Amino acid sequence: MIESQIEIAAPPAKVREVFLNFSAHPEWHTKWLKSVKPEDETKTGLSLVPGDKVHVTIEGMKFTAEITKNTENLFQWQGPPVFTVAGLHSFYMEPANDGSSTIFKQTEDPKGLLSWLFSPYALGKLLAADFAGFNKDLKARAEA
Repeated sequence: MIESQIEIAAPPAKVREVFLNFSAHPEWHTKWLKSVKPEDETKTGLSLVPGDKVHVTIEGMKFTAEITKNTENLFQWQGPPVFTVAGLHSFYMEPANDGSSTIFKQTEDPKGLLSWLFSPYALGKLLAADFAGFNKDLKARAEA
């Protein structure tokens, strides 16, 4: 499991609103997660439900993922197998400090024949750094 978390001085509803406004991501994050676009162009991040699909562009890779959860505190997708590894990617937005701030955490749970490549000593270390960069940019945007 790969993970990274950060505390954001904004309530979870605000963090969720900023995070799920995918079309605005390029305004505040230009590195790792390049774009997330609902397959159904009439939907927004807030209106996606399990079974919906999103087209994701991550630095150097494009894929279509299926939404598995979209709740008040969790947005999650299942990525397709890439080189025999498929990842369940989760974005948690948990209240902290009586709800005045948020613990935002990303996790990736890779499964498959080559999932060992994502250990903390291999690609997992690089991916955790990418998550941390995204989290930092989200924090700056949500606190602005």
